[in-house]
Amino acid sequence: MNALLATFSTVFLLTFISAPTMGAGWFWDAGNAIGFAAFAGFLYLTITSSRRLDVRKHQVLGYGVLFVAVAHVFWFMLGDGAVVEFLKVGAPDYMWHGVVSLLLLGVLITVALVPDRFRVYSDYPAFKYWHRVLVVITIGTATYHIVVSNFYLGTWYQALLFVLLAIGVAFGRQYWIRFGQLPIAGNAVYIAVSIAFGLVFIAIRNLPT
Repeated sequence: MNALLATFSTVFLLTFISAPTMGAGWFWDAGNAIGFAAFAGFLYLTITSSRRLDVRKHQVLGYGVLFVAVAHVFWFMLGDGAVVEFLKVGAPDYMWHGVVSLLLLGVLITVALVPDRFRVYSDYPAFKYWHRVLVVITIGTATYHIVVSNFYLGTWYQALLFVLLAIGVAFGRQYWIRFGQLPIAGNAVYIAVSIAFGLVFIAIRNLPT
């Protein structure tokens, strides 16, 4: 629980460093809060993996993170028809990076399941290696999507700190595994934390001025 709150706090606080009350209206702020919750959940999912990983809990939370990521996409598509233009040929590359990160997240979860895992990988070490490679790529594409879109991270130092956070999680395994096996929160806790942080995110950015 502490690791989950720390991850969410870091991700969301980075969006408030500059112009914390500047928003795009409750609808867009809510959709982007869902996206930040999905990103924070994926970072937390990565941080809590270790040699003594509870595979079942890891997989179940993965479903929760995927659900929130899909909700981020469909929130905009169902609420604003103009968003479809961002999924057509010629759309900004940061939008396509978001699509790729969502697809990679789905691949990560699907291919990790038995018996699909045995069809793709010859042995468990090969699976672990390529699973981690895909995790790094997914974090990278999601980070690009968030930073280059320039929503809520409008200053260079916010973008830099966000990138450093992503790099630390993606490549800092040899350091954060020293904390041992961190407990993995269930989906109920993850969704509750996502809603709580999302509501605060929306409220602060839509306060009367």
